Amino acid sequence: MALLSEQPLILVIDDEDALRDGCSQVVTKMGYNVLTAENGNEGIRLAREKLPHMAFVDLKMPNLSGMDIIEILSHDLPDTVLVMITGYASIGSAVEAMKKGAYDYLPKPFSPDQLRALTHRGLDYRKLKIETKTLREEKDNIQKNFITFVSHEMRSPLVVIRQYMETLKVLAGDHFEHDIREIIERCSNRLEGLENLVEHWLDISRIENGTFAQQKASMNLRPVVLRAMEEMNPLCRKRGLTMKADIPEHLPDIWGDEESLVRVFTNLIGNATKFTPEGGNIMVGVQPNSHYITVRISDTGYGIPSDKLSLIFEPFFKVKGQNERGSGSGLGLTFCKKIMESHQGDITVMSKEGEGTTFVLKFPVQMHTKEAS
Repeated sequence: MALLSEQPLILVIDDEDALRDGCSQVVTKMGYNVLTAENGNEGIRLAREKLPHMAFVDLKMPNLSGMDIIEILSHDLPDTVLVMITGYASIGSAVEAMKKGAYDYLPKPFSPDQLRALTHRGLDYRKLKIETKTLREEKDNIQKNFITFVSHEMRSPLVVIRQYMETLKVLAGDHFEHDIREIIERCSNRLEGLENLVEHWLDISRIENGTFAQQKASMNLRPVVLRAMEEMNPLCRKRGLTMKADIPEHLPDIWGDEESLVRVFTNLIGNATKFTPEGGNIMVGVQPNSHYITVRISDTGYGIPSDKLSLIFEPFFKVKGQNERGSGSGLGLTFCKKIMESHQGDITVMSKEGEGTTFVLKFPVQMHTKEAS
């Protein structure tokens, strides 16, 4: 991440000499450093090497279009503010570029004042964005350290209590009355729930600090999804639910860890069984394209209130209601999100009360490239 105190560096990517020179003169007089590139490949190389604060990218260029450049740089350099330069007839494309990560667009022809104003505004936006990101990272670090500390401190006494509970069960045998044995069993179940909560905490902490045991390799997602469905089939049958699959025979490979992904899929299917009434359906669909594999896990359950959807992946958040079945740690979906992030993937949710919920997971397809020997 570039420091806020650094002298701003502006990159101009355009195949017109006059436009590059004009922008360079205006920005230099503003007291900023300037780099220029006459094509997209050169611009991407410079951007990755120099990490500019802002980049102005022309839409119409040979070989690599401005739209492609915006998409690549928004992914590779999230702290760089991207602006699309476009003719009046291409404003629709500029708006599309903003959806791909551009901050704004500058229509041709533009005046030096317009360039100066947009540059100032873009740099101010970048400053606020980085400050917000820094504060969020500080908050997350405090939370991670707290969770890790509490988890480790709780783990040892819980193990001891578990041993005492198991010993008590053996010693009690049939000597205690039914009510007392039931109390012991309830205590044991509560203890198991607390142990699971601690393990979830520790798993999430390990994912975030890179120590979670993930053995990533080139893999096919089809057998992973089918394995998760097989594991959850007995629970679906027990609750009177029908689970269906739509998975192509041939899928492109992804880079992933089978065990952690099985946990993600079983967690999502398990959630669907909790919130889908008897006689309902759970659908698991997989759809590939040249860039991503998309997995959809849908149910015909009670759905999630619209005002709760933005909180669904937050730690300890639970959707409560009269139709809620069972209880959990409130960390299952947080775990799923962290695992997807560790796979450079994405997970989102769509839901409508009374109609059901769909979780959408996107995995980047593994790109096989030939490297020079």
